[in-house]
Amino acid sequence: MIDTLTTYNLLTPWQHGEDLDDAVFRIAAMFPLRELRHKIYMIPGDDYFGFDPNAFVQRLVEETGVSHVWEPVATKVPEGGRGYTTVSATFEGQRTQDHEREAKYQARELLWQIWSRFADLGDLMPLRDKWTVSRAAELFDNFVIANDDLFREVEFGLRTRKGVPLAILTEVEQRAQGRT
Repeated sequence: MIDTLTTYNLLTPWQHGEDLDDAVFRIAAMFPLRELRHKIYMIPGDDYFGFDPNAFVQRLVEETGVSHVWEPVATKVPEGGRGYTTVSATFEGQRTQDHEREAKYQARELLWQIWSRFADLGDLMPLRDKWTVSRAAELFDNFVIANDDLFREVEFGLRTRKGVPLAILTEVEQRAQGRT
């Protein structure tokens, strides 16, 4: 929570070098949190945080009497917005990264995140038995094969680092839901 607030420069009046006022920690210890499952693929209405950073700063202002004006932080993905994260890492001593291969891995992961979120899988996903995992893998494999055109467009956007256009993400969502 404090790291997020610091990242957005919301604690500046209560920060002295590396140190923060005790009030920051006191409020953080009692501030309400809600469960937030990290989502690699986010759609409108998804929460960015497990707490309201604007309400936190407002409470800090009220309790300390320190005046602070800040640009409110968006707490949810806006209507029409989408977001996704991809992870790629190389470590010292590893060979040079193959960007095309990495883009394919990332595209597959992104399609999995969208498909598993939008496909009507009922109670299938929470189960972890061998049959369920095998069946989910088969269904996803069929989805990727049937949507090779979209897979290639997602891969291209990731490989070129230009990002995946919203229209493509929306099309993947619709196909995952079986609407096209």
